[in-house]
Amino acid sequence: MKIIPLSEVTDIIKDDNTIAIAALSSANLPVALLKALVDHYDELQTPKNLTFMLANDISDYRGDGVDLDSFVTRNMIKRLITSIITASPETIRAMKDNEIEAYYIPQGVLTTHYRNHTAASPDYLTRIGLHTNVDPRYRGGKVNQRTTKDLVSLVEVDHRQYLKYDFPNIDIALLRGTYADQDGNIYMTHEAHLGEGYSVALKAHNNGGKVIVQVKAVIENGKFNPRDVFIPGKLVDYIVVNENPKYHRQVMQHYYDPALAGEYRIPEIREPFLPLSIRKVILRRAAQFLKAEDVVSIGFGINNDLSNVLIEENANHLVQLNIDTGVFGGMISSGQNFGMNYNVSAQMRHDQTWDFIYNGGVDVAYLSFAEVDAVGNVNVSKFGDKMNGCGGFIDISQTVKRIVFSGTMVAGGQLDFKDGQIDINKQGHTHKFVQHVGSVDFNAQYAQELGQEVYFVTERGVFELMNNGLKLIEIAPGLDIEKDILAHMDFKPMVAEDIKVTNPAIYHDKWGGLAQVIRSEDRI
Repeated sequence: MKIIPLSEVTDIIKDDNTIAIAALSSANLPVALLKALVDHYDELQTPKNLTFMLANDISDYRGDGVDLDSFVTRNMIKRLITSIITASPETIRAMKDNEIEAYYIPQGVLTTHYRNHTAASPDYLTRIGLHTNVDPRYRGGKVNQRTTKDLVSLVEVDHRQYLKYDFPNIDIALLRGTYADQDGNIYMTHEAHLGEGYSVALKAHNNGGKVIVQVKAVIENGKFNPRDVFIPGKLVDYIVVNENPKYHRQVMQHYYDPALAGEYRIPEIREPFLPLSIRKVILRRAAQFLKAEDVVSIGFGINNDLSNVLIEENANHLVQLNIDTGVFGGMISSGQNFGMNYNVSAQMRHDQTWDFIYNGGVDVAYLSFAEVDAVGNVNVSKFGDKMNGCGGFIDISQTVKRIVFSGTMVAGGQLDFKDGQIDINKQGHTHKFVQHVGSVDFNAQYAQELGQEVYFVTERGVFELMNNGLKLIEIAPGLDIEKDILAHMDFKPMVAEDIKVTNPAIYHDKWGGLAQVIRSEDRI
């Protein structure tokens, strides 16, 4: 291990290198290292033709750092391999305009492959991604026409189908920790998120690549318990001490909040409860599918606010909400604060979290949808002007036994809630229940083969996935099935003969009945 100044980082990274980053938004993002590369390029037009691999989107929401857009607008990136992009508009534009090669790969697959794809096991086979847009029989994860190289192939072992993922070797790992000791051991003491940095370092080391870690300071050996080592020094080639706090933010909103690092617990939620709205009534209804002691995976989107609703209803202690980034339990913040998690009961490395999910650790997944088609397929990655990617959606939805999809039935609708009834002021402008989805991120037929129990919760009604498509099993009070639901779908679902009406109590400002529902045996 060698401690080097920022000025020497650019001597190590060359044109055509494959660079791996293990970060989540601003968390764990080695901004000082990235800025050194960008500044060097501005001066000497190198390095270029880079391949970036990262499981999560990295973002500079504050406008004073460096993110994907900084590289893409300079034409430094040739190829991007990721799972999700939501905060890098110029990168998305470049993908749409075929300016860079790009792949959207399931987040869990991308995260765990670093340690699973080794010299001892050179082929990374998994069933995750079968029958979705990642499957080579669909798009093979390719985002645009410029992207032609196959990273995913279909293979058969013992008469069962698998996907074989073939990722490039890592030349450079750009990582971040809080401290390094004199032997190069890396500690995550102040970090809010434990990423997959250890596995990325392993992969780079195995390939003869270089591991560069940004830290706040170098400390004496023995200052921390050796069990707290996140990356052992034998995997670290270079340490860079960052001296500018704005390039080492714990999360977007804070340089350092001890509570986010688990150093103490906060007494109450740090954000207001949701006002009565379409979002809130959808979440109240969706939460009624929870069972006491459920372990719940929370997907990106509307379900970011599920923790808020549970806390307001004094029901958060009845279940454990988890995020696939490695957060177990606690208060999961929402909106712009999503990812700021307080009072967590456990925190694991990102890749270990996927081990937990893949091995049946989650009872139910709460996921969003952008489009749903006539057979129940779901699209979350590519619709309208959006090109978000799948994130961990495919991994989770192909692993759990129970799924609750939540979202509005029609985009742009305006509703009022009066005396436990719904009044529709504006029907909306875009149908989300369509004849055919633009991208298959959840395959309904495959879900039936897996024996999954699947529901779709909207502000107007609840649907259940059946063998031959969707069935409307519940309608919101005050609505007409034909005028307010079926007229706003591009296909006609089955309608239950004994269709139920949603409990009108959830449409009032205050409810207070969720905990009792979760404790009960009746889920519908």
